Amino acid sequence: MSRIRSALALVALGLFAVAGHAQTNPAVSTIVAFSLSNPVGNLVQGADGALYGVGSPATAITGGVIYRTTLDGSDVRTLYQLKPEDALSPAGGLVLASDGLLYGTTKFGQAGQVDGAGSIFKLAAAGTGFQIIHRFAPVTASNQDLNPINTNGAYPEAELVEGADGYLYGVARAGGPNGTGTIFKISRDGTDFKLLHSFAAVTSSSTSGLTVTVDGAAPTGPLAAGTDGYFYGTTAQGGANGRGVVFRIAFDGTGFQVLHEFSATTADTTTGLLENADGATPLGGLLDGGDGYFYGMAAQGGTDGNGVIFALPADGSAFTVLHSFTGADGARPIAELMLASSGKLYGVTSGGGVNTSGTATTLGTIFSIDRAGTNFARLYSFDGQHGSLPSSRLLETTPGVFVGAAANTGNCSYGTIFRYSLAGDTVTGNTSCGRKKNNSGGGSAGFGVMLLLAGLGLLRRRAT
Repeated sequence: MSRIRSALALVALGLFAVAGHAQTNPAVSTIVAFSLSNPVGNLVQGADGALYGVGSPATAITGGVIYRTTLDGSDVRTLYQLKPEDALSPAGGLVLASDGLLYGTTKFGQAGQVDGAGSIFKLAAAGTGFQIIHRFAPVTASNQDLNPINTNGAYPEAELVEGADGYLYGVARAGGPNGTGTIFKISRDGTDFKLLHSFAAVTSSSTSGLTVTVDGAAPTGPLAAGTDGYFYGTTAQGGANGRGVVFRIAFDGTGFQVLHEFSATTADTTTGLLENADGATPLGGLLDGGDGYFYGMAAQGGTDGNGVIFALPADGSAFTVLHSFTGADGARPIAELMLASSGKLYGVTSGGGVNTSGTATTLGTIFSIDRAGTNFARLYSFDGQHGSLPSSRLLETTPGVFVGAAANTGNCSYGTIFRYSLAGDTVTGNTSCGRKKNNSGGGSAGFGVMLLLAGLGLLRRRAT
């Protein structure tokens, strides 16, 4: 078993019996406690001020939901329950496009389609007009590293991004002619799908334990549109050391360039965590800081093996680690950073902090940091009451008020949408369980582990 899987096993052991080091933080409250499905992916705020997102069940081959909630949790609705004939497991969250419709992706195809590689869908904010606008090609043969191969990509896990041309841009974690993932664009009506980039074939043998490519592999975070005509992104694997890369590509698919290759790692002899100088396994995407720099996080690596926050200019010339997580201040960040109205960066980590579950497993944090890398602050350690394993990018709904999704625990054991206020005010929220109209879907409270397995665990064959 890899070091990553061993670490995740600790997470799995103690998700339900939250105990020890409990804290009271008046700034944090629960908007929604999920009881029948787990929130995954990033949230989006609609024109009506409500939050929209997707929920996925614990099993990989089962449905999923699209939901809406008001900011105080007083009105929580399932907009659409995915049917077996639709597609399975929405993943990356939603994007509100300029046509007023919501667009998203699913990781898998129709039920019973064992080679189904995912889909792209749309629906109105009212929950009407659900439509699959694209189905990724069935998976066929696999290459030497067992990467699924098809013509246009497989298992899209990141949210889509709308370009200035009205097209939607995205990434697929696997698939393509080399099985290592793709970058694509598609018209909003689904009639024009174009493959912009297929990541290169694996150059090392599977016995190396790593996916080594010349340009990256397994993109899992959303693209970031720069003002210079390029999209910027990350891959969780690939590069010369197999630990991922930062890349950019022109809007028209030309000019692909690797800006940074994460360095080789060494396993700590005591903790087993993978350590290096610059981080490893960036699972989330990048943030355009508006200052000529892009900001991101890596889930592993750093001086303590708990991941890092980094910055680099658009040309990749001066990669800088802004913060290396210690564990007590956070660990395993898998989401993107956000730039608040104050100019500070805010984010979450899926692990770390000072609160524990029934084992020694920590449950995640909220933090802030200046773009210069100064004044890092752990703002909150999740304790299970308001959720655990936060996995979505924070969203600033009003100045100083942030919301996000935690994939597990909470009052009803299936995760939460939480609220953090710099002013310390709270909302009562909707923490009742057993709702039928307000929640839908299936699964178990173990989805948070599965989410990490979909991210960190995508290295299951290769991590050392």
